[in-house]
Amino acid sequence: MFVLMKLLKNYNVKASSLLESVMATAIIAICMVVATIVFVNVFKTNFSTDYIQAHQKIHTIIHELHEQDKIEAQTYTFSNFTIEQEVNNYEDNSNIKQIDFTITTNTKTETFTYLISTTNEVQP
Repeated sequence: MFVLMKLLKNYNVKASSLLESVMATAIIAICMVVATIVFVNVFKTNFSTDYIQAHQKIHTIIHELHEQDKIEAQTYTFSNFTIEQEVNNYEDNSNIKQIDFTITTNTKTETFTYLISTTNEVQP
């Protein structure tokens, strides 16, 4: 045991300076701030799940409208949101319909406009 203590007593470890400790702490703090900012931005969203579901439902409705011959104004009511569909001719052209979808949720109202051709012909 005495030999081990004598070996440890002769072993010199250079101590770090106060400046090195402060620099290491500053680097760790900067890394933590960057990680926190990234974490908050990943989990922060401006859209509620109801809004995202309504937007997805509009895409489903548009695909269904492509298969219909007659497109009319309609209101779709769901548990957490409503979608109002307005239909007009686009620039007085009866073959192209301008469809305005208005999403209304508890927190937000937004309108999207889509154009749909009512003819199945492809013009050159």
